[in-house]
Amino acid sequence: MNYPEPKTNRFRALLSSSIKTAIAAGLIYWLIKSGSIRLEFLFVSLDKLPALLTGCVILLIGLSISAFRFKELLKGAGAPINTLKCLKITSIMYFFSQCVLGPTSGDFARYYYTVKETEKGTQTGAAIMADRIIGTMGLFGLSGLGMILNWSLVESSPELRSVAVPMLGLLCGLWLSFFLGILSLIKGRYAALYIGIPILVSIIVISYTDRASFLAVELTPMLILVSIISIFAALIAPEFLENGWFYRNLFNSSKIGSKIGQLVSALLIYRNCPLILLKTVLITAVQHFLLILSLYFFSQAQNLPAIPNFHEIFFSAPIAFLAGIIPAPAAGLGVNEAAFETLLSLVSSGTVSAGASIYLMMRIWTTLFSLSGIPFILRENRKRVAS
Repeated sequence: MNYPEPKTNRFRALLSSSIKTAIAAGLIYWLIKSGSIRLEFLFVSLDKLPALLTGCVILLIGLSISAFRFKELLKGAGAPINTLKCLKITSIMYFFSQCVLGPTSGDFARYYYTVKETEKGTQTGAAIMADRIIGTMGLFGLSGLGMILNWSLVESSPELRSVAVPMLGLLCGLWLSFFLGILSLIKGRYAALYIGIPILVSIIVISYTDRASFLAVELTPMLILVSIISIFAALIAPEFLENGWFYRNLFNSSKIGSKIGQLVSALLIYRNCPLILLKTVLITAVQHFLLILSLYFFSQAQNLPAIPNFHEIFFSAPIAFLAGIIPAPAAGLGVNEAAFETLLSLVSSGTVSAGASIYLMMRIWTTLFSLSGIPFILRENRKRVAS
């Protein structure tokens, strides 16, 4: 069957890019006017240079770990490449993510240069999707851990509870849906139901035995809802396989649908390699922790009116990283800073008021490190011209 080629609307892409840039500029302007971003906050005295250098080294290691995670996912998808090539592609990805405004993003660049090496577009797309999914879920997991470490503060603050309830609910829903969905694909629906239903019953029992605490009153109803959704996810997961309803009825009706079907099939390959998934999750946890740790050392090196402690950074950073998921230019410029500023102020009870400057320091060094991708881009361009 022949399908029409999808049309590219350049005006819409330009308009979207312009709106994103305007939002980023507006957020940065607001942070500067409010005093959250000041040049003196970015100043580092000589006696604090060790903290700055430690933060830079940890950040560089954390950024480099992305290459090892991507390598494992490519191997699982059936498109293996060596570590050096993964490091090269990762540096190019960071350059596009940090320095390029508009619809061109790091993932598009990563896809393009990986396919040049592997000549396997569907498998590469699946690896990138899996990378994003696992990375996002890892941030939700660390967000939940940050809330647990500051649980007494969360319970006593209505503002923090308004953040914690939906975040913890979403965290539990995502991880439980992922776990039950994978179990349903590997062992079948009944195996997933044998685990999912007792979890739902346990949450309901807890809600009736403890009616006074914050958990029972505000969080348990959210957990009951996400548990039901997770069980539903386990029931429909097998329908995405090639003999399932979704694949047969939705993915074969157009060229785009066919491409999506191929991508979903490639993505589902990971159900056959749980060890690679487990290794990727562990690599992701290490990477995210290193990024949070680098943010902490940057905060200790800067000339701030109040220095946050590690618990406050650990609470605020994962949720601020998640804010970057919102499609925005230059890796969420302005969005991450505003989110980190707000969260750090809430968790410190207003004591720390320069969170945007802390995040901006990390962004500056991330951008500088991302420039390492330029030589690889130039080398690839020279190869293309020569050929």
